[in-house]
Amino acid sequence: MNNVLLFISLFVLAAAQFGGADGYMWVSLLLVPISSVISWFVGRRQRNNDTIQKMQGTIDMLVQKNSELYAKIVEQNKMLTQQSDQIANLNKQLSEVRRENSELKTGQERISEENAGLKKQLDTIKKGK
Repeated sequence: MNNVLLFISLFVLAAAQFGGADGYMWVSLLLVPISSVISWFVGRRQRNNDTIQKMQGTIDMLVQKNSELYAKIVEQNKMLTQQSDQIANLNKQLSEVRRENSELKTGQERISEENAGLKKQLDTIKKGK
């Protein structure tokens, strides 16, 4: 940008020195389109910078959101691991309760058989009297 302004300044000085009043007229005729082009380039650069800043803001927001979601995923995985451990522990306890229940059923059947045998003995004693 500075190089362009330097070039324009030198051009104006050269035109004024060599062309006199006509030189100023030519310079003024050329300055309008040149300044328009320069303004367009500067405006385009500003628009590009604004677009880049907006995109950077969007990227920053997405990175923040991604970090939050990642933290939630890590927390959920930790909870899932804890619950899996609890389920494994409950399954172990359930196996122990089933084993104990099986032993109790076996004991109940044995006691029922003994009880039936005692009833038969009692009935035999009652008949013998």
